[in-house]
Amino acid sequence: MSEQVIGRFVKVLRGAELPVSPAETLDAVQVTALLGYQNREALKQGLSLVLAKSEHDKLAFDQCFDDFFRFDGMPPAASAAQSEQPSPSLLDRLRDMMPGQQGGAGAGASSALGQQLLADDSAQLSRQMAEAARNVGLDNIRVITQKGLYGRRIIQALGGEALDQEIIALDNSERRKDQRLAAQLRSARNQLREAVREYVADQFVLQAREQGRQLREQMLREANLRTLAEFRDVRQQVEKMARRLARKHGRRQRRARRGQLDGRRTTVMALKHGGVPASLVWRRRRIQKPKLMVICDVSSSVSAAARFLLMFLYAVNDVVPSVRSFAFASRFGEVTSLFNSMRSDQAINEVMDRYAGSGTDYGSMLRDFLDQCEADLDQRTTVIILGDARNNELPAEQHLLGHIGRRCRQVFWLNPESRGRWGSGDSVMPLYQPYCRDALPCSNLAGLERFVDRLLRDLTRG
Repeated sequence: MSEQVIGRFVKVLRGAELPVSPAETLDAVQVTALLGYQNREALKQGLSLVLAKSEHDKLAFDQCFDDFFRFDGMPPAASAAQSEQPSPSLLDRLRDMMPGQQGGAGAGASSALGQQLLADDSAQLSRQMAEAARNVGLDNIRVITQKGLYGRRIIQALGGEALDQEIIALDNSERRKDQRLAAQLRSARNQLREAVREYVADQFVLQAREQGRQLREQMLREANLRTLAEFRDVRQQVEKMARRLARKHGRRQRRARRGQLDGRRTTVMALKHGGVPASLVWRRRRIQKPKLMVICDVSSSVSAAARFLLMFLYAVNDVVPSVRSFAFASRFGEVTSLFNSMRSDQAINEVMDRYAGSGTDYGSMLRDFLDQCEADLDQRTTVIILGDARNNELPAEQHLLGHIGRRCRQVFWLNPESRGRWGSGDSVMPLYQPYCRDALPCSNLAGLERFVDRLLRDLTRG
């Protein structure tokens, strides 16, 4: 098993452009056999000695090691395969999914998977997910379109078919207790499917590193923003996508500025040339430049999405010249001046240092935003709010968002969570949604690009 794990790890290193020879791979296997998996730091140092040859290589090696060996505690030496546990964010999702749904440790469910979903044992479920992934050959995933296939195989290996049959049987029962149990199992099954999709996507990120440029770009577009936060070439990818959008909408803006053909004046001008319309006359349009106000939740759960949205908007600054940015977590403030005085990536880092934190209060944020900006809101203003709407059981103050929506042209809400999680736990997203022109899930670069494309199309049209 050690040879298989190290073989896959070497593939990840080569995908990150670290040259690893077959001889060095054999040395890494021997180092692993000697050190075992109990001590994470010792294993990291030992493998670094034989696989990383320069300071640059060591930095890349550290990142690859942390991405590949994601687990809270080292497994026993005899169970090396357990080192490929799902990421901490996935374990958190499983923990959020399971408590509160059980009526005892799996009481009422007859299928094995159903019992586990209703029992408070997310660690055991995560280990079984990793084992199922190995059994279905998840490390052979090569293209983004295989994510659904491997996700279904993992669910089936976990016992999804028996769980589906149990839910159907409970739904057909006339007892209300059985129907309530069916609803609980169905909700837990949907959460499990989402967790498996995230796990498959994370593994695809690792496996795809050894593919070509086009595959890598596709992987960056589709992978979860939390996974992308530390990739070294993501900024270049964002800038490339933004330049493409700027070119596209810059042409549209120039056409819109030109206006419609003025037939009467064109005909009059044609009389000078014997009736030939040698020059066209266009109706002049008075262009009212749109205003954009972006409010980003930069708490730990949302900061990656906020970072990339700000990158996008400031990369297309030529198309939307008036962008005001605000950040909040435990406190609220305008950060536009930082982008006027620094490069976008430096400004974003400064924003995160100043405002990132915990304890988000969306009601307080809306009040602070109105106090600072109510006089500047008009029918040329588009307000974009990026956040997960998890309000820590504080008052949502949704009427304030309604007031903002009435004063401005439109309000968009981007939520990094999937729609299935809106309203769960302390999420107040359903309270805000009626006051938005649109509320969209946005968890990867492809989703951000689609939104910014739509936004620019709307702004340049208006």
